[in-house]
Amino acid sequence: MRTQKSYTPEFSHGEYPTQVPAPNRIGVGVDGGSGGRDAVVLASALARATRAELMLIAVYEEPLLEGVVPAQLGWTSVQEDARAMLARTRDSLAPQARIAVRSNALAWRGLLHVARLEHRDLLVIGSTRHANHGQVGLGNIADELQSHLECPLAVAPRGMRGDADARLERVGVGFDATPESEAALALAGSIARAAGADLFVRGLVDDRIAGVALAGDAIVAEQLTSLTDHAQEAARATDARAHLEVIRGVADEGLRGLCDHVDLLVIGSGHSGAPGRVRLGTTGETLINEAPTPILVAPRPRHAAAV
Repeated sequence: MRTQKSYTPEFSHGEYPTQVPAPNRIGVGVDGGSGGRDAVVLASALARATRAELMLIAVYEEPLLEGVVPAQLGWTSVQEDARAMLARTRDSLAPQARIAVRSNALAWRGLLHVARLEHRDLLVIGSTRHANHGQVGLGNIADELQSHLECPLAVAPRGMRGDADARLERVGVGFDATPESEAALALAGSIARAAGADLFVRGLVDDRIAGVALAGDAIVAEQLTSLTDHAQEAARATDARAHLEVIRGVADEGLRGLCDHVDLLVIGSGHSGAPGRVRLGTTGETLINEAPTPILVAPRPRHAAAV
């Protein structure tokens, strides 16, 4: 049995790696719908920018009970239809991509299995069909993948399929000096460096508590200075062309503003997720259901302690 090498980099809080690799084996979930085509466009833009290998993945769902599929169809026909759909999608949107077809009773579990088997270090999916046009929205598959997926997860905005020539020139990332944000910055920096893109780092100090305390302004000013020093060191370690801004305010509002100026926003997982896995926190859940730009979620660092 082959052993998968986990994507999640190992480094201690406050130690900044300079050679975190950019994803070079990208998988993308394709279901024949518009969301799958959105995902392929985003994955193709990432693959072009970082010179990564791209794999289109389709999962056809096995029934939980026998006899659900009509006998005249059979599983061979279902598999052939899925493969033909992938081939059409590849030919129209990603001619250099490989394709993989997998059966599973649950689509998210099939995607997870292929991502592990094929050593994917980034998985890209589309938004829910209920998302507003031009915005990201978390669907059932993305939700189920949380706490299971060991590689970063990217979600394409609804309607991105209309921008087949999408480019990756500006990568944004939020930073608050936690281990999760350090992992996000290291990943964002690696992508920006590989793509020759600009890296925009937005440091955020939540002033809602200290700001109302006695001497609150002084406390916030000290936090801003400390975070600026921390962010400068972390950004410098990525060796990307970085631009730093540290502000006070609510994290999801600050990152939502950054979305308007970047082609991709990278965020860290929440503090309560399992180390080495993707799991949105409160900020991520709020942001990912209204962002107007693709969102990429980095797994929690493997050294991080559960909260």
